[in-house]
Amino acid sequence: MTVSEDQLSLVPGKKKRVKAEVPIAKTAPIAQIAIDSSLPHLDRLFDYAVPEKLADQAVPGVRVRVRFAGKLIDGWLISRSQESDHPGTLAAISNVISPEVVLLPQILELAQGVAHRQAGTLSDVLRNAIPNRHAGAEATIFPMAPAVPLVQTHAWQDYVGGSALIKRTIAGEAPRAIVTTGTDDPAELLAQYAMSVAHDEKGIVVVVPDRSAIDRIVACLNALGCPSASVATLAADDGPATRYRNWLAVLRGTARIVIGTRSAVFAPVTNLAAICVWDDWNDTLADPQSPYWHARDVAVLRSSQQNTALVIIGATMSVEACALMPWVVHVAKSREQLRNESPKVRSALDEIGERTNPAASGSRIPSIVLQTMKSALVNGPVLVLVSRVGYTPRIICDTCRTSPSCSVCNGPLMQTARSSAPACNLCGHLETSWHCKKCKGTKVRAAAVGSERTAEELGRAFPGIPVRSSTSDHILRTVDARPAIVVATAGAAPIADGGYSAAILLDGTAMLSRPELSATQETFAKWSECVSLVRAAGDVVVVADSEHPAVQALIRHDPAGFAQRELELRTQVSLPPAVRLAALTGEPADVDEAMALLALTPEIMKRGPVPGKDTQVRILLSCDRRLGLQLCAQLKAMTSARSAKHKGGSVNVRIDPQNL
Repeated sequence: MTVSEDQLSLVPGKKKRVKAEVPIAKTAPIAQIAIDSSLPHLDRLFDYAVPEKLADQAVPGVRVRVRFAGKLIDGWLISRSQESDHPGTLAAISNVISPEVVLLPQILELAQGVAHRQAGTLSDVLRNAIPNRHAGAEATIFPMAPAVPLVQTHAWQDYVGGSALIKRTIAGEAPRAIVTTGTDDPAELLAQYAMSVAHDEKGIVVVVPDRSAIDRIVACLNALGCPSASVATLAADDGPATRYRNWLAVLRGTARIVIGTRSAVFAPVTNLAAICVWDDWNDTLADPQSPYWHARDVAVLRSSQQNTALVIIGATMSVEACALMPWVVHVAKSREQLRNESPKVRSALDEIGERTNPAASGSRIPSIVLQTMKSALVNGPVLVLVSRVGYTPRIICDTCRTSPSCSVCNGPLMQTARSSAPACNLCGHLETSWHCKKCKGTKVRAAAVGSERTAEELGRAFPGIPVRSSTSDHILRTVDARPAIVVATAGAAPIADGGYSAAILLDGTAMLSRPELSATQETFAKWSECVSLVRAAGDVVVVADSEHPAVQALIRHDPAGFAQRELELRTQVSLPPAVRLAALTGEPADVDEAMALLALTPEIMKRGPVPGKDTQVRILLSCDRRLGLQLCAQLKAMTSARSAKHKGGSVNVRIDPQNL
C-alpha cells in the first residue's frame, strides 16, 4: 500500500518535481496526531499515514513532525489505527523527532482534562507538561532506581491524623488532606513524607512555589540520607538540558521523588502514590498563559484520575483548598499544642493609647512597634515585613496630594533615594525640574514607603544594630542568631537560626485593602509565614486594625477558621471557589459576538459588561460548580468557532480568575 505526498508548486524556470510514492505500514497504518498549535479550531486529532520505514518508531507518545497547511510542524502521536474516516488521500508523517515515548497515557488523560476544565487547547497544556527536547540528554544512561532508606517520621507524630496519612499512603490507599503546619517547617514534613513513600518503591510529586522551596526540601532530604539519584528537581530556571535530563530520569523510573515548580505537577512518575502542593495560595503556582491552569487544581484532578494521595500543605489554608472539604480532611496539631508553640500576636492599633491617639493611629511605625523591637533585639534578630520594594515607590504632591506623572510617558513617579529627583516607574526618566501641574508645587511626599526607606529609618532609630534587607531583587536565605533588623518583602523573609525574637508586620491596612479578590487571603498567608519563623517565646506585632477578620484569625492562630469564613463570604456573593466563573475580556464588539455564540441557560448568571483596560470590557459568567464542565464546553466551542472564521479580535477567556 502506498500514499502520494503533495506535489510541489511549479517554480518559473524550474522543472516540476514530484515526490515519489511512500510505502506505508501494513499494520495500523493510520496515526492520530495532535498538532502543536494554539488555534482552538485545530484542537483535534488529524489522521496521517505511517510510512513503512517509521512503523517501528511511530508509536503512541512520541514526538513527530508532519506537514500541515504547507508547513512542517511538530505534533504528538496519540494513537494508531487500521482505518481512517478521512475521505481523501492522507499525507504521511514526515519524521519521528525522537523514538522516546514522552507522552504517557496517564499524562495525556490529565492534559485533556485540564484543557477541558479550563476551556483551553490540548497543545497549550502539553507545552507545559512536556519540556523541550534536548538530544544530548536522551543519550544519558540512567542507573537503576536506588533504594531509599526508611526514616523516622517524628515530625508528623504531633499531628492529629499525621501518622495515619503516611500509613494509608504506603498501603496504597488514596488519603487526601490539608496540612496546616503552624510554626513547623513544611520542608521537613515533606521530606519525611516523601522518603516514607519512596522507601516503599512508590513515586511522589512535590509542587512548590519557587526555587528556594526546592532547595529547602532537597537540603532536608540530604540530611535524612536520601540518595541524590532518587530525587529529581524540575524548575523553570534550569537550563533546557538539565531540565530535560531530570525529566527523563523521572520518565525512566530512576527518580522516585520529584520536587519542582508548577509544571512538575505533570511529571511522569512511575508508580505514583502521592501528590503534594506547598502553599497553594501562592500566585506563582498559576500559569500566566492560556489556559491559565493552577497547579493545585491539576493536582486535585490527577489525584482523582490516578487514585493517589493528595497533600496540600502550608502555614495556612487557602479558600480553594477549604472548598474541597469533606473530600479532603484537615490534619493539624491540637489547639492547645499550637498555642503553646506559637508566638504571641498583637495588633499595634489595639494597644492602650495607640487607638485613641490620632498621631499614633496614623503613624506607619507606631511607638509600640519600636518598643517591641527594642526589647526583642536583646535576644536576637527581628523581622520587619513591608509591602513594597524600593525607597519611595509612590509619591504625591506635598501641597495638593495629586499623583505626579512622567512628562515623557505619563507613567507614575517614584523616588529612589532621599534627595533624588522624582523618576518614572516605567521609563526611568528623571524629572529634574518637576513641578505639580495642578498647584505648581515643587515638593513631594511619600504615598507609599518601600523596603529601602524602611531600612534607613529603622537604622537611624536603632544605631549600632545592623540592618539587612531581603527583597525579590536580593533574597537572603538565612540569617544568624545575632541581634539584627531584617527588612523583607513577602516571600523573601530569610530563616533565622533559632527563630526570630520578634516580627513586625507593617503596611497591614494597605495589604488588606488591595482591590483584588485574593488580597485578604494572600495577606493572611504572608503574615502566617512570618509568624511561623518566630520563636515560641517571641512577639508578633501587626500594624492593622485588630477588628479585621484576618487579624483576629492571626491572633487566634486559626487558619482553618479564616478559610471557612472567607468561603462563606464568597458563597454569599457567588464568587469562586463557591461557583464556577468565567471572565470574557476583549473589545466590546468582539465580546458581543462571542456572547452571541453562547447558548446561556437560566442557571448561568451574567454580570457586566464593565470597563476593563484601555477600551476593553469584561463580562463574568458564573454557575454552580456542577455545571462548570458544561460552561467550559460552551466556551471552548465558542472560541473554536471564532478561530475558524478568522474574524474579529481575540476574546480572552479565563476560568476562576484570582484577580477580579
